[in-house]
Amino acid sequence: MAKTNILHVIDTLGVGGAEKVMVGTINGLPQFQNHVVHLNGPDTLISHLPESCKVKNLNYSSRLDIFRCAFKLRSYIQKNNIEIVHSHLPLATLVARIACPKNVKLFTTIHSLPSKNYYAESNLAKWMEKLTYRKRHHIIAICHEVFKDYNECIGIKGAYTILYNYVEDVYHRTEYRKANFNGTFRMVAVGNLKKAKNYPYLVEAFKTMPKNIHLDIYGSGPLEQELKNEIEKHNLNIRLCGVRDDIQNVLPEYDAFIMSSIFEGQPISLLEAMSCGMPAILSDIPVLREVTNNKAIFYKLDNVNDLVTKITAIADHKIDLDEYAQSNFERVQRIASKENYMHTLSKLYLAPELHRVKQPLVFSVKTLLPGLPAHA
Repeated sequence: MAKTNILHVIDTLGVGGAEKVMVGTINGLPQFQNHVVHLNGPDTLISHLPESCKVKNLNYSSRLDIFRCAFKLRSYIQKNNIEIVHSHLPLATLVARIACPKNVKLFTTIHSLPSKNYYAESNLAKWMEKLTYRKRHHIIAICHEVFKDYNECIGIKGAYTILYNYVEDVYHRTEYRKANFNGTFRMVAVGNLKKAKNYPYLVEAFKTMPKNIHLDIYGSGPLEQELKNEIEKHNLNIRLCGVRDDIQNVLPEYDAFIMSSIFEGQPISLLEAMSCGMPAILSDIPVLREVTNNKAIFYKLDNVNDLVTKITAIADHKIDLDEYAQSNFERVQRIASKENYMHTLSKLYLAPELHRVKQPLVFSVKTLLPGLPAHA
């Protein structure tokens, strides 16, 4: 029996949250014949795709190239008998929507808050999103806050699903790890060195942080040199550790996970840390409260002293981290199972007359629950 052809469309195959989710999904759904078309850019993750997956680069160069790429994509869809298209990120989604015939199912995953990320500085991009979005298209939001923001920013027209990101099985531990630090308290942050991650806030906080507290940051990006200069200038206990492809082996070496983001979608790095049994110290934003069900050490983004005070209290054993670590560990088992994610996505792909399905679907331990509240 011939396999169903699914085409995944994305901007690049570089290392990023959306890219990792897509590649993991392809590896997790071998029952389909998977294809990947990327617009251009890095192809770092191509080696992580199965040999059976067909890959094509459209060599996108500028906005003037959108319609050429859409024509090429439509030709690929027809030539390869594609039955389902799944797009990620706004530009790839725009090309996919222009290219996709009406008789082909089109899913789009929203990976971040549109109003603060994708369309914050571009009314044209927002207008194009609204113009090309059709009722027959199916929206997949990675959490309730992302869905809410997309609905307010763009407006939901048809079927949608709220499907939490998953964590690869290598991160899952059999039990949460109890806090075990004495004297030195070591924190870890994981994420690209870009504006949204707000690393300058952490640098500023460490200027008054006690000397027994340390931070290692894993990632790369445009702010790297700026951060490095500030860290060296003030001789701070912060290390920029670059990119690691075995972060699951790195995380357990630390006492806590910290994130200072201004906004997020549903950060995979946080889910991975929770899965390793780590307590989370997080900027107080709605998405991070949803992910952890309010079980984390939250600090104010408008006051670095708030973070310094709380970290100092933790290092002095005045705050018990075990309560947070255990709660995070148990929650991630419920909401971030890769098996459940693949089961749900497979059912969505194969559902008949999908455009008539209007209720949200959220998974929890192999069960699809309509309208599951954010704290589930």
